[in-house]
Amino acid sequence: MIDIKYLREHPDAVRASQKGRGEDVTIVDKVLAIDEIRRAALDKFETLRAEQNVLSKSVGAAKGDEKTALLENAKELANKVKDADSKRAEVEEQAKQLIMQLSNILDPAAPIGGEADFVVIEHVGTPRTFDFEPKDTLSSVSYWAQLILSAVQRLQVLVLTT
Repeated sequence: MIDIKYLREHPDAVRASQKGRGEDVTIVDKVLAIDEIRRAALDKFETLRAEQNVLSKSVGAAKGDEKTALLENAKELANKVKDADSKRAEVEEQAKQLIMQLSNILDPAAPIGGEADFVVIEHVGTPRTFDFEPKDTLSSVSYWAQLILSAVQRLQVLVLTT
């Protein structure tokens, strides 16, 4: 997952990486927009939570009618905090889903493109040479499967005749 701080500081690098992979470049702008909304929702929640903490301390010190009025305010504020928290959680989930759609950053040294665009950097060793035509894996597996099947059939004949 891409670090949101890196994305905020280097959006063009992330866009270039998305483009190099052939993926949607507009997702970067969507992630940045939802991140702003997420940060605003978090700020609102934290502000309301701080107000709630201050209010709860003043309720403890108050007496009589003042305490009753403060308790009413505390209930209203608790509802606002709950709403702000649910909004924050919802926006954070949306942001997470969008961020997960971003691919890892491409290495600038890596060639962009498909297999035809790959470049051989180094050959290590020499390829083996055989004095016969080697079989591919599929034909070898097929040969062994036929051999095992014929052995099983011979065993069934032996078991049935005895």
